[in-house]
Amino acid sequence: MIEILKPVIIITPVLLVLAIGIILFVFKYQRRMLQHQEHVRHLQEIRQRQLLDATIQAEEEERRRVARDLHDEVGAMLALVKLNVHQLTAQSENKESGQQVKKMLDDVMGSVRQISHNLMPVVLEKMGLGQALEAMRRAIPAASGVALTLTCNQPDKRIEPKTELFLYRVVQELLNNTLKHAQASEVQLSLQYSDKDLLLTYQDNGNGFDYNSLSREPNSGGGLGLMNLQARLELLNGKFDFFSALNSGTKAIISVPIS
Repeated sequence: MIEILKPVIIITPVLLVLAIGIILFVFKYQRRMLQHQEHVRHLQEIRQRQLLDATIQAEEEERRRVARDLHDEVGAMLALVKLNVHQLTAQSENKESGQQVKKMLDDVMGSVRQISHNLMPVVLEKMGLGQALEAMRRAIPAASGVALTLTCNQPDKRIEPKTELFLYRVVQELLNNTLKHAQASEVQLSLQYSDKDLLLTYQDNGNGFDYNSLSREPNSGGGLGLMNLQARLELLNGKFDFFSALNSGTKAIISVPIS
């Protein structure tokens, strides 16, 4: 009997070791596959961020080029036209018509300067985000009926130019939405620097909207606008919290690392 069981006794440990080896091999294989998939996903995320960053940088470069052309070429041509109109008006008996044309040219030149500034604000490049937002505040048309209050604990502080530009575009988009759609009378804008982070808070007292409904409709214009803001801030490793409801205004809280 013992002689019969000897092969079984010998083979059983071998089979057990073999089974354990197979289980360990499958476990390691699955683990390596998961690690590989995670690595591929990480590479895809990096690639998407690089493509998005390159796209936004290309957009900003195109804005810079158009702003330069508006200022240097269109502005110069309008100034030359104004000079010729002034000379013709001085020689003409109908000076009133000439003055009207000059007034129209002044309005057009002012619009060109404003468009050029919106495309690439010189104040932002030369003096930083705090001063650029103050210039934005002063540029709000009185006819809009919107009063913007800006508070900043370090208005002259400079941070990375890319971060300043991205945050400026975010505030610009939020303010444009307020002016066009919110029917607001007040906007509170706060810029608070710490050693590690920049906290930007934007709030208006407008009519607001159903944010939850809009966020479920990514193909809507407003939804795409918020997604674009979110994408910009993700490139800065920032956080973007947005709140809005009907008749309750809009609030955005943005935190970006600056250390």
